[in-house]
Amino acid sequence: MERTKELQSFIDNFAKKAFGMSQTKAKEKKVCPFCHKPINVEDFRDELSIKEFRMSGLCQKCQDDTFGV
Repeated sequence: MERTKELQSFIDNFAKKAFGMSQTKAKEKKVCPFCHKPINVEDFRDELSIKEFRMSGLCQKCQDDTFGV
């Protein structure tokens, strides 16, 4: 459990420095941590995209841009 908290803290700090918003804060506000646009679950194309969103918080467009789809 402590390891999970450390990992989330690292991710939040990285996202805040890189994108101006922590992953946790982005999820609370229901926005993408990269582009800060609102998340709309209906925009995800498949279950894999939804799974990625649950891990990273990225919207479908930012996933596509990041992973080259």
